Amino acid sequence: MIKIANDALRLLIEKESHLLEQNFEVFRSLVGQTRDFLQRRDYNTAAVYAQIAALYANGKHCGLFSSPELEHILLTIGQKAIRNKRDINKSTSSPATPKKVLHVATSVMSIGGHSRMLWRWIQQDTERSHSLVLTQQGLNKVPQILRDAVNNSHGKIYILNERIGSVLSWAKQLREIAATADLVVLHIHNYDVIPIIAFANKEQSPPIIFLDHADHLFWLGTGVSDVVVNLRMSGMNLAQKRRGIASERNVLLPIILEPTHRMLSHTAAKQQLGLNESSIVLLSIARAVKYKTIDGITYIDAHIPLLKQYENAILIVVGPGNREDWSDAIQRTQGRIKVYEEREDTAVFYQAADIYVDSFPFVSNTSLLEAGSYGLPLVTRHPYSDASEILGADMPGLTGNLIRVADIDEYTTVLSHLVEDKEFRLSLGEETRKKIAVTHWGDNWQRQLNDVYVHAMTLPSLTVNSVPKDQIFLGEPDVFLPHIYGWNIDFDWLIQFNLQLMPLNQRLRHWLKFVKKHGVRNRLSLLLPEWFKLNYYSRFRSLFPF
Repeated sequence: MIKIANDALRLLIEKESHLLEQNFEVFRSLVGQTRDFLQRRDYNTAAVYAQIAALYANGKHCGLFSSPELEHILLTIGQKAIRNKRDINKSTSSPATPKKVLHVATSVMSIGGHSRMLWRWIQQDTERSHSLVLTQQGLNKVPQILRDAVNNSHGKIYILNERIGSVLSWAKQLREIAATADLVVLHIHNYDVIPIIAFANKEQSPPIIFLDHADHLFWLGTGVSDVVVNLRMSGMNLAQKRRGIASERNVLLPIILEPTHRMLSHTAAKQQLGLNESSIVLLSIARAVKYKTIDGITYIDAHIPLLKQYENAILIVVGPGNREDWSDAIQRTQGRIKVYEEREDTAVFYQAADIYVDSFPFVSNTSLLEAGSYGLPLVTRHPYSDASEILGADMPGLTGNLIRVADIDEYTTVLSHLVEDKEFRLSLGEETRKKIAVTHWGDNWQRQLNDVYVHAMTLPSLTVNSVPKDQIFLGEPDVFLPHIYGWNIDFDWLIQFNLQLMPLNQRLRHWLKFVKKHGVRNRLSLLLPEWFKLNYYSRFRSLFPF
């Protein structure tokens, strides 16, 4: 692995520090506005502004991975705005291991490792009842496989924002639902304020586990989580160093995977995709955002030298769909680069592949694990120093077998070796498959989960004794994050995204500003509350298509 030279790193820090400082000032302003609403006892608006601030920090890195100040505001809202009930006090005689587990997620979809982790967890952990609360589920349907997993465990699914109410009323309902559970697992999006408010009163909360599925970004949850479950060592290290998670509350749990069984031979899978059986197929599968073009250099560009060198090599990328900035490279390789939209049926691609190449600049650990489960050798890029380990790919089941390269020259050399040496390619793939199986599959994973349960149930409940001031950090990995993961978002978008969660007076005030600035067309729906959108929006839109 190459380390960036000190002089180059110093110049980069100087260049990017200004952007981080700008982002930090905007974030501080949003936190200040949130605090103002809190002091006015406008708790619902304060909660929504807290979510806006967290969403901003998630999309525009501010040199922070957590905010004790923002979490303290949310805890204060939860303690002041939601009255305690005597009948939901936490039992003093909790079981040693949980029998009823409540999972809390912001929203779920049929694609992506986040939702798959949730339903595979429930499917595997058959000795317990699992229920699910969705705090801000959008218009996407809850995947049937997840519904079946919850039903088969004798649990229930609650969709809070389908109910008439507000952020505070939904937080109150979550607190009441959680009172019947032995343990809570948070699978929430980084900006979701509802669980933080709901579990502000630790005396009335079961033990809470936070699943750190977005360990490379800012998130809310440190103020309520008794145990933080990390999916990889780099995330575990960052949680302790930058989020302030105490070592005894910081644990590792691999991603749960379904055992993989090859249903097609290499030849049959290639034939099904219309590929020559003698071709060497390089495969990458990830969400489109993970193939971001950086400084005019596309993901495809890194593979041109190899494809020119080997006429039988084919690159398949599933996820990005039609990308105009890739069209030139595709033409230069005579169609030997094949690109597909995001899709659920990816098994045939894995079975047709000979080599798996990770997404870049945003790695995809779940896809690496799934590819490795089919016995594919895995290659990923990491042009950073050890201080930026969180930006690279690492998982317990990949240790020792994942090939990590620093630059394009090394990347081409490694891929050339794999193309030419079939014996090495197959042996490395088989070793990878075995390591993943003993770490991420079935009973092996269940034993690790049981240890996490026991740990969470026996630790003393989390207490927050002080609220340190948020401090910006200007160094690695922070200086790289705006380039790799940064969103092009502005204040108008942040307000629009959260507008339907606001109280009516605030919703109307901001709506009038939008109309004045952009006109009334396609703005009327923004006046609808969140719960109305989920229950009636399709019918409303057909009647009033403006």
